[in-house]
Amino acid sequence: MVYGLIAAVGWGASAIAATNAARRAGTYIAVLSSQGTGVVVLVLLAVFLRPPLGAISAPAALGLVGAGLLGLVGYLTFYRALEYGGAVGMVSAISATYGGITTLLAVIVLGEHLSGFGSAGVVLAVVGVGLASASTPGTAEVPPIAVAEPIVGIAPGPSATRSRRKTRSASTSGMIWATAAGLTDVIGLLAFSRGGQSGQVALTAAVSSVFPAIPLVAGLVIFGERLGRGQLLGVTLIIAGLVMIGLG
Repeated sequence: MVYGLIAAVGWGASAIAATNAARRAGTYIAVLSSQGTGVVVLVLLAVFLRPPLGAISAPAALGLVGAGLLGLVGYLTFYRALEYGGAVGMVSAISATYGGITTLLAVIVLGEHLSGFGSAGVVLAVVGVGLASASTPGTAEVPPIAVAEPIVGIAPGPSATRSRRKTRSASTSGMIWATAAGLTDVIGLLAFSRGGQSGQVALTAAVSSVFPAIPLVAGLVIFGERLGRGQLLGVTLIIAGLVMIGLG
């Protein structure tokens, strides 16, 4: 349970930092800086721990490369959604449903069994995504977010006029936030992996899956975001569904 909580805090904090990074420096620079930081940390850990990399087979290496490429696509789309005004709590909740998709693929492709409790969790998560993604009636469309001055809280927003100094300052602060996002993301990943190694996969997955609650609160308090009742219900269903999937 402790590893799951650490993972949830790490990924929740990473989503908050990623929001500031994407809105200040743009998607590409934010992803490059955050993932570059993560790579450096993991390489340093590899040098220190000296894991037996020679035991990795060719198929496993190809699988790791494929996973890395798909992960990169996921990070780019996640940061892009945040950059262009997506509510951090909603975006985080929707992206967290990768656990449900993974579970379904494991059942379909690998022939694994999913209990009735877990199946109900998948249904809840899917319904939650539909509710969270729907725009509420009467809600104004959020304008695209670009790199520059702040709009609400500490996140930057669109601006038709900006000097080079402001752009440079925004990019620098964005890279700092991206570095923080990379560090906290690695903390979450390591904690989740450690929980799995200790034989507590289901418990770690269930506890860590509540991480969208952290950026949801941050979005309301720090960024001044507002979700409609249907969207808030959708986020709640997503989190509840993920917990059920992890326990199922």
